[in-house]
Amino acid sequence: MPNRPPRTTRSRAALVCALGVTLLGLATAGCEDGTAASGSGRRQSATRADLATDDDGGKTLRLGEPTSITYKSGSDHMRGVLRVTAVSVRKGTHAELKKAGTEPSDVRTTQPYYVTMTFENVGENSLHYPFLNTPTGLEDTNGVDDQPLITGDTEVAACPGKDPDDFAVGAKVSLCKVFLVPNGIRPSVVTYSTGDDTKRPVSWKVKR
Repeated sequence: MPNRPPRTTRSRAALVCALGVTLLGLATAGCEDGTAASGSGRRQSATRADLATDDDGGKTLRLGEPTSITYKSGSDHMRGVLRVTAVSVRKGTHAELKKAGTEPSDVRTTQPYYVTMTFENVGENSLHYPFLNTPTGLEDTNGVDDQPLITGDTEVAACPGKDPDDFAVGAKVSLCKVFLVPNGIRPSVVTYSTGDDTKRPVSWKVKR
């Protein structure tokens, strides 16, 4: 008969092999778990960031209260994230508009108001020709969207609103927009709507 190793030797060898397989399995599982946990963390963070840009959609904030929104506009339709704040709404004069050469034809029936907004690029993309101020709107106490004054390339000194050509990551700018409100009516709400959520604009209540 051939010589056979003692049973104790075979048992020890089997035990060592089993332990090796078990440890290898645990190490592999640990790596997989770590990778999954890391990936899950990234996905959760991204989800929270996405939610943060849409939480204020449809809500009315206080003047001076900032909010982050998803932004998709400009000549290259680049998606970004902006921190937007409606800073103030103040009464202007037709004399200031006339001085700038932008006095409207309905001078006797309207009152100009200046809406000042601040914008900060808090996303990861620079925006080329972003038209930041274009989505700014103003509703009056009758719930009507008031008409913005189209100034073209002319600047109203009391309400400068020229958009930057390029809006880099981390950049911040303050822009003003002129609205014509019918006499006897007051501004009520500043609105801002852009990206994929244009039906639920962010709003800021104007103090009376």
